[in-house]
Amino acid sequence: MPDKKIHVLGYDEIVLMFGLLGIDGTIIEHNEDFLKIFKNLIKKTSVAMIIIYIDMTDEILEFLTDFKINNRTPFVYLLPDIFQQDIKNQDKIFNKIHELIEEII
Repeated sequence: MPDKKIHVLGYDEIVLMFGLLGIDGTIIEHNEDFLKIFKNLIKKTSVAMIIIYIDMTDEILEFLTDFKINNRTPFVYLLPDIFQQDIKNQDKIFNKIHELIEEII
């Protein structure tokens, strides 16, 4: 059984920071490249967790929400912007789920 790894996708500062901890990563320079890189990464059986830190378009957010609902592995974690003042309201997946629940109710 191969060793399972964590992989970071995001802007250079976060990828480099995790790199100092020995965690592999890929720098996303343009949001248009994200989906292609993500789809290639999820094919790797050695990747158990993907940490993502980018500004997301609605298309990316929708894709990741669907992926998280339909797939258990790899685990996908969207890292919030820790430098924002109102960090509690920045969880995009939580906000999306909250909106869907409000529509049902």
